[in-house]
Amino acid sequence: MKRHLFWPGLFLVLLLGGCQTLPPAPSPVTGLTAKEVLSRLRSRQQQVQSFQAKGRITYLSPKENYSGTTLLAGRLPATLKVNILDFLGRTILTFATNGTEVKILSPRESKLFSGPATPRNLAAFIPPTVSLSQTVHLLVGALPFSSGPPDYFTFEAATGRYLLEWRRGSALTERLWVQAQGLNPVVDEWYGGAALPRFSAELAGYGSLAPHLPEKITLKTTTPKKELRLVYSELKANPPLIPTALTLTAPPGFAVIPLGR
Repeated sequence: MKRHLFWPGLFLVLLLGGCQTLPPAPSPVTGLTAKEVLSRLRSRQQQVQSFQAKGRITYLSPKENYSGTTLLAGRLPATLKVNILDFLGRTILTFATNGTEVKILSPRESKLFSGPATPRNLAAFIPPTVSLSQTVHLLVGALPFSSGPPDYFTFEAATGRYLLEWRRGSALTERLWVQAQGLNPVVDEWYGGAALPRFSAELAGYGSLAPHLPEKITLKTTTPKKELRLVYSELKANPPLIPTALTLTAPPGFAVIPLGR
């Protein structure tokens, strides 16, 4: 099994088609305190417990590029299922994890790969510097990742954004920019105590498909150097997911191949 074929499949969706009449953008909310901004972000996080989406993913790296269609379903904090489709709508690969176990289905090989949800096995779809929980939260713009109040807070009048920073001692953990208009997270840098960001994310198009949820997500990592661009065409918060929406079993005749740690 070639793992690099799976990794691009994690994020993304079909380009939004057709014209939509959108409500007017909310007025910028300035002059808020760090507690007020964080309270609104936390409230929105709590409102989204699961999601279902369709879209297109674009994967860029120095060695290979990829673009394709994908279907996603997830339940916060760490359950995710992803289907990768070919241009005829047939499933090429399916990835599913509940945070404890990872399963990867390859119809072309008639194989189901199964093993523990270790970073090595999750790397089939998730960049090694991004955790499973961070991935699931990022897919619905549920930021920040950090708990507790920020250690630094300011309003940047030039950009119309609030800046929040979390630290662990003197080491930077997370840096988040929130647009004053709509109070939506638009840029996040995750350091986790490292000197440079382990990954960064840009989010846009809030409210185009669902209230307070992003339409576009761009994820970048530096080690390894990767970029994933996700554009949703469909996105539903808290849908009535059927039991099979988040699980994966081997069809009759498929070989089950164990994955190591």
